Amino acid sequence: MIQNDAHDYTINRIGGTGKGSKNGQGLYQESSTPKFAIGAKLELGDNRVFRYSYASAAITVGKVVSTDSAQLIVADVNGVFVAAAAGSTEISVTDATLSSVALNHYAGGYFGNITNGEQYRIKSNTAASSNLVKFTLYDGIATAVAATDDYMLYGGPYNGVITATVGSGAYDRVVGVNPIAVTSGYYFWLQTAGIAFALNDAADAVVLGDPLMLSDSTAGTVQIKDAGVDTPVIGQAVGAAAVSKHVPFMLNIGG
Repeated sequence: MIQNDAHDYTINRIGGTGKGSKNGQGLYQESSTPKFAIGAKLELGDNRVFRYSYASAAITVGKVVSTDSAQLIVADVNGVFVAAAAGSTEISVTDATLSSVALNHYAGGYFGNITNGEQYRIKSNTAASSNLVKFTLYDGIATAVAATDDYMLYGGPYNGVITATVGSGAYDRVVGVNPIAVTSGYYFWLQTAGIAFALNDAADAVVLGDPLMLSDSTAGTVQIKDAGVDTPVIGQAVGAAAVSKHVPFMLNIGG
């Protein structure tokens, strides 16, 4: 069954062989052009969940993946909007902070009105031209936009993903594990829940039941949860793995 509304695709596929998909792209395929909306959800009969994602850098198979920090940058602008009436699905912004925005950089992201608290999902955006960017929304705005309103732009978690990095105790926003090697600039299905398979780091062997987190020493790998550290657990081992070997685990970071 394919459920198609204005916002997303939800694809419930019983069984899930991982072979070619009549819907346009199988689990173990990548594509240079998008076949689904960014963030589209694929849920298999074994409770594995995947989200349609865009890679902004090459990623080797079985790595923990995060959103590229460039996608997380928000633009808090003041008095630079073209006024838009209620019901409009387009909002335009002219501001130097957006001068390098590429085509669909914010697709799947969000447009938040700081003034009244409304939030809208972004369907697409134009590339910046003389600092002007036009945003197309999935829904018409409920309240008219005034040129003086304050807004924030923030990217969606699946548009521009990279191998999760480490350093200085910082925690990348983990969004999934990639089941295939992905080429930079390509679209693929990123696993967010269910039994997954990711590379263990070189520090400690993993045994059944160990809680796992993003490694604090090796980019894109998992490790046993450090005691007394507030880094989030992303899953629990359902098998054992030696150092620098892949480990099966119950991934639980997104539905």
